[in-house]
Amino acid sequence: MEAKEALDKILMPKSIAVIGASTDPFKWGHMLLAAIQKSGFEGEIYPVNPRAEEILGLKCYANVREVPGEVDSAIVVVPARFVPSVFEDMVAKGVKGSVVITSGFSETGEEGANAIQQIRDTAAGKMRFIGPNCMGVTSSPGKLSALMVPFLSEEGDVAFISQSGGYGLQLYLRSAALGIGVGKFISSGNESDLKGWEYLKYFGEDPDTKLICMYIEGLKSGRRWYEEAKKITPEKPIVVIKVGVTEAGSKAAASHTGSIAGSDNVYEAAFKQAGVIRAGDAGEMFDFIKGLLYCKLPEGPNIGIVSNSGGVAVETADRLIQNGMNVPTLSEEAQQEILGVIPAFGNPKNPVDLTATLDMNSFLKSPEIVLKQPEIHGMVTIGLGTAILKTMFPDVASEDLQGMIEWLNGQLITTYKKYDKPVIVIDPAADVEPESAKVMEAQMVPVYTTPERAADVMGVLYKRKLYLDKVKV
Repeated sequence: MEAKEALDKILMPKSIAVIGASTDPFKWGHMLLAAIQKSGFEGEIYPVNPRAEEILGLKCYANVREVPGEVDSAIVVVPARFVPSVFEDMVAKGVKGSVVITSGFSETGEEGANAIQQIRDTAAGKMRFIGPNCMGVTSSPGKLSALMVPFLSEEGDVAFISQSGGYGLQLYLRSAALGIGVGKFISSGNESDLKGWEYLKYFGEDPDTKLICMYIEGLKSGRRWYEEAKKITPEKPIVVIKVGVTEAGSKAAASHTGSIAGSDNVYEAAFKQAGVIRAGDAGEMFDFIKGLLYCKLPEGPNIGIVSNSGGVAVETADRLIQNGMNVPTLSEEAQQEILGVIPAFGNPKNPVDLTATLDMNSFLKSPEIVLKQPEIHGMVTIGLGTAILKTMFPDVASEDLQGMIEWLNGQLITTYKKYDKPVIVIDPAADVEPESAKVMEAQMVPVYTTPERAADVMGVLYKRKLYLDKVKV
């Protein structure tokens, strides 16, 4: 059976069975069933447990074969020793796709590996499955959260596949708070059946997905993954975290999901050749995703910097240059125009240093002068963050400050959107006083707390532009 048929059933089911549903609210079988209900799933839900008549108001069945209607998908959360017989029941029922939460298989040695082979043989040609040893799946368009918690992004352009269950779940939950909508999430676990390359292919063809991200411990069928990635990256970015780069990390990956991490140099080379963007950690992954979703790609390497702090300007320039970009001196005409709106002791050359002025003309007019220069391909700028505005207007009541934040940032957003160039904002206090950053990001202007993070994202945008120029010639 093709992966697409099974994944369609798993992510967009009309009916779902929870095999191993429990009456105990502290057990997985109860939490998964409750999450499916609370996430607003509109299809039929069938708890399966031979020792219960009803769970959470739903009629319970002793065996999935006894369910009266069709079952598109099943969540399996029974002890490992029962999974082989459950697979026989699912195949007999005609279930096309399942998610095996249960652990204790190939990561535990030969006995577990034999059990996996048994369930693969049972399912062969009739059913595909995610896992085992995973946390579940979500689908915003399917109104389905088959996780321990009933969380769904309202909508999302991102598909996220994670070999780590617990950490992947935490990252999925965090994504919404960072302004990133993960529309579909798969905890892939051991990947004993459905593999990473099949998820890539599926989401590469999914019209709802604009960007794919993955947390990888090790790849099975690595060559096939590479070939699929090469097909997808000209159309959609792929951002990955690859862990297990040290010997100790590789051993941990093997004991965790049974993955063989392999040489990190090989992975690094494959990612580069396939146009895959590698993040060093989860923070970088979300930074890169936000930039790729929110920003235009720069047409060239020349970046303007506008800052009210010389230190921020220098840090930003250093990091941009380390990312292969340029910070060119502006023309004499542009410098003279900037000198008309900044203090005489400011620097109009690029970086443009507004100094520690509280003059709104400097903040509101300098960015447009920089952006309209034809030789400038993008801009990194210090933002009118909430903390700065409180300093500038200390006598404004808190309830009135929000209106001021929205108006002033609205003026800047209008300027940024006027030019077909990426603009990235630095707001050092955005993580503690986020009101201003929220106004920016609601209009798809990304905000980061440090010059390095902002410059690294601009570097990723430029590298993607170079990659697309190369593969689309």
